[in-house]
Amino acid sequence: MRILVFEDTYDILEMVTNFDINLDNFEIKQYWDTNNSTTRIKEYSPDVLLLDYYINPINGLQVLQELNLAVSKNQIERPSKVIGISSSSTANSRFLQFGADDSIIKFELNKLDLWDVK
Repeated sequence: MRILVFEDTYDILEMVTNFDINLDNFEIKQYWDTNNSTTRIKEYSPDVLLLDYYINPINGLQVLQELNLAVSKNQIERPSKVIGISSSSTANSRFLQFGADDSIIKFELNKLDLWDVK
């Protein structure tokens, strides 16, 4: 399974590796910006696309809108799953309104109280 990630805060591959997840059937590519996002999606042809909302130069919702337009013009094949990720529930709702298959609330793991358990 090919996964393409547009995320500028967390290194997704490092996170997955740290959780000791078996990646034998996965190929993950991450971009830290959204420059040429539609071209990158077309070239990589992912099964799953993860879009961070707060990323530059255009946000994840704008990437989704560009993807939808390119798909409607038969310029690109839509990934099987498009997932929006944001710390804002409003942004995640907007992803769903514009055709994302799912959305995930992003949070900072280091702020969880469970790390301070003694």
